[in-house]
Amino acid sequence: MGRKYTGWDKNAPGKRAGMETFVKLTCQHFNNGVWNNGTWNIRQIRGASKPSVHGTGRAADLSWRAVNGKGFGDYNKALAVVDFWIANAETLLIEEIHDYYLKPHGRGWRCDRAAWKVYDKRTIGSPGGDWWHVEIAPDHADDPAYYEQVFAKITGGKPAPVQPAAYKTAPAATGTLLFAYPGKEQKKGSKGDAVSLIQAAIGAKPDGDFGPKTEAAVKAWQSKNGLKADGIVGPTTWKKMFG
Repeated sequence: MGRKYTGWDKNAPGKRAGMETFVKLTCQHFNNGVWNNGTWNIRQIRGASKPSVHGTGRAADLSWRAVNGKGFGDYNKALAVVDFWIANAETLLIEEIHDYYLKPHGRGWRCDRAAWKVYDKRTIGSPGGDWWHVEIAPDHADDPAYYEQVFAKITGGKPAPVQPAAYKTAPAATGTLLFAYPGKEQKKGSKGDAVSLIQAAIGAKPDGDFGPKTEAAVKAWQSKNGLKADGIVGPTTWKKMFG
């Protein structure tokens, strides 16, 4: 188990300096490849009757949409921001990240599981959204100096070198995503993000644990798609699933 997830605790009276500094420095580090699409805002969660974490002043939406000379305009490049956040989640005190773009229902990372969860139904809203929702812990939400010090230590004052991620955008006509083969067979006993992606693709519960139910679902999927039904996701099955 990771750190405890806070979620909504109470609404803040306004923007919080630590959160605003975290957002500003993230944008600066990536040369405005992402930009601030909104932080403090007292409202309900869209489509739900409970308060949004935006009201606490500890949540932000950072968009990678290309506009007015800002934004990567490319999901593949923008993933470098998420990779940076997760790699430094403990010192940045990141509690949750929403990735709306992943089809069909997005995915979420949380500190209490320290892993991604790919959703098999609408859970976080805004499907296909071109921004990241990120939340930080209360500890330094009002402390800009903390985030200035942390970013200085992590980055050394140097802008981010953006490397290609293991994802690539599919043709615009489909709007789906293609995923790189993880380099080894995924089978009964396997665990992790690759398993979650497989489970989401075949309609199984995306818990990241390749158990007997997932194996049976993979066999059924393979049989339906004209493949050898061995329950093992190797290069051939992966390519059929993800293109």
